[in-house]
Amino acid sequence: MTLQNTTQQLSAEQLVAHRGLQATYPENTALSVQKAIDAGALFVEVDIQLSLDKQPMVYHDISLERVSGEGALISELSCKELMALPAYEPKRLGKQFINETISSLEDVVKIILQHPQVTLFVELKEESIATFGAETMLQNVCQVLRSISDRAVLISFDYSILATAKANGWPQVGPVLLEWSHIDSDEINAIAGDYTFVDFNIIPETENLDRLTSKLVAYEVGTPALAVTLANRGVALFETFDIATLLTSRNTHFLKCPTK
Repeated sequence: MTLQNTTQQLSAEQLVAHRGLQATYPENTALSVQKAIDAGALFVEVDIQLSLDKQPMVYHDISLERVSGEGALISELSCKELMALPAYEPKRLGKQFINETISSLEDVVKIILQHPQVTLFVELKEESIATFGAETMLQNVCQVLRSISDRAVLISFDYSILATAKANGWPQVGPVLLEWSHIDSDEINAIAGDYTFVDFNIIPETENLDRLTSKLVAYEVGTPALAVTLANRGVALFETFDIATLLTSRNTHFLKCPTK
């Protein structure tokens, strides 16, 4: 066996834009989603919380402080009120994007409709599930996603909501593992997810990933070298905040090749 020095460029089919192009733009905004697609993304992930009037908003935190600089909770304001607030991540990005406002899921769906090659991963956040209930979350999110249902994948740390979605006929779902041991649990097997999301740090080094039936998506992957290492182990896709850099970077690595 010899080691061959090769150069590999990651493809868009392997990468998921985590909260859009988060490395450069405010996360979970229509702007970050559009910029990720402009950079070549075929897979984009966003987070969903519900507003006071139970409308799906593209937002990660239950608190408005980190992204919008406001002291309220997202569940305390209406969709109209939220869409008038900035989504600019002041501590990370300063005031550069202060004119960017909070996006609704409907805003993002309008973008995805213009790009039929793009699949959207939609994470249903557990805070809103706890506040408004799984039925309300599913009903309101799925209603907005109906026009792109064939390329909208529901994901969540809440396994039960995904089981309900699948039982009710939603085409694609993917659990986000709370811990690796759950991969073989009856609950995860019952979901029969099309994708399984996992923090790469909790994947056991000795685990045979080729045995998995769903596509494994690892996060947060910030370098081509890490992506190649995980790919060699059997990870299918890599969720990254910086899809633009990973799509343009080439990674030199050693590939094992048989000798004659």
